[in-house]
Formats: sequence, structure tokens, C-alpha cells
Amino acid sequence: MSSSSSSQSSPCAACKFLRRKCTAECVFAPYFPPDQPAKFASVHRVFGASNVAKLLNEIPAAQRDDAANSLAYEAEARFNDPVYGCVGFISQLQHRLKQLHLDLHLARQELLQEAAQQQQRQFQQQEVIRLMDGGVTATGFNEIISSPSMGVSTPSSSSLALGEMDHDRAYQGQQVQRPVVELKPQLFLQQQHHLQKEQRQEGSTGPSG
Repeated sequence: MSSSSSSQSSPCAACKFLRRKCTAECVFAPYFPPDQPAKFASVHRVFGASNVAKLLNEIPAAQRDDAANSLAYEAEARFNDPVYGCVGFISQLQHRLKQLHLDLHLARQELLQEAAQQQQRQFQQQEVIRLMDGGVTATGFNEIISSPSMGVSTPSSSSLALGEMDHDRAYQGQQVQRPVVELKPQLFLQQQHHLQKEQRQEGSTGPSG
């Protein structure tokens, strides 16, 4: 009773636009209120009032509100894009959604690659530390550690050094023994001279009788 009185006092946007009397059985009244005249105007210009009324009467009452809103949205899209209407907007949304899925896939691949590279770097660092602790490296650290510049001689260098030391000792021994050989003739001459001197002294002090 109140709805019929309100409809009689204030017609719906459709009846007001069509300039007709709004009754209690008006199919437009629940979905095109008086304070939304532009909504019905757009739907009427695109689809026509008779087509809209026929569509609303054919579908269940629970779906009529969504149908009216969909028609209004489609009408606004047709004004903005007369060729594609809301289909063009839907296509843009689908393209954007597809691009977002692609960006998400690329971001996941990049994260997986970074994680794999970080894991590989950690493994290499652990391997280097393990090899250094064991005294063996794959880059020739043994030669560097055992080089003379590090204060540790290699076996070949130590053997050479020992050979040189033995040679120096032998040479020094020859130098020490050589003066002894050279001094023997001098000692012999000194002894001969000393004997001759003693013989002269004995001859001079012999018996005078």
C-alpha cells in the first residue's frame, strides 16, 4: 500500500522519462528509482525501453536487479566506445591480467635463479675453506705456500741448498788442509838447519887435545 502510494506520488525514472503513469505493477520502478534518471536514460537510448521491460519480465525476480545494473553499465560503455562497448574494456582487463601473470612468472623465475646462484656461491666458499683447511687447493696454492717467498723451501730447493752447503764444506776443508801440505817442506828445512847448527856447535866445543 505504501509502495503504491509512493509510486503514485513520485514516478520512477523510467515512467518519468517516458512520461507515463507509474503503477504498482511497473517493472522499472524497483530498479530505476526517481533519483537516478540518467541510469534509465542511458539504458533506453542503447537498448530501448520495450526490450528492457521484456528482459526483466523473462528473468526471475532475484536476478532483475543485477540485470538492470548490467544493462546500465553496458549502456555507459557503449557511449564511451560505440564499437566494442564493455567488451573492449573486458578485453583490456584480460590483457592486463595476462601481463600480470607473465610478470609474476618471470619474477618467480628470477627469484629461483638468484637462490640457485646464492647456493652455488655458498657451496664454492665452503669448498675453498675445506680445501684450504686440508692444505690442498685446485689453483696451485701448494706451490705458493711452499715457494721460497713464503719462507718455506720446496724439496728440490732444499736438496740444492744442501748440495751447495756440502760443496762449500768440502771446498773449505781443502783450503784448510792445503797450508799443511805446503808447510811440510818448510818444517823440513827448518829441522835440517837446526841440526846443522847443532853439529857446528858440537864440532867447535869438541876435545882440543
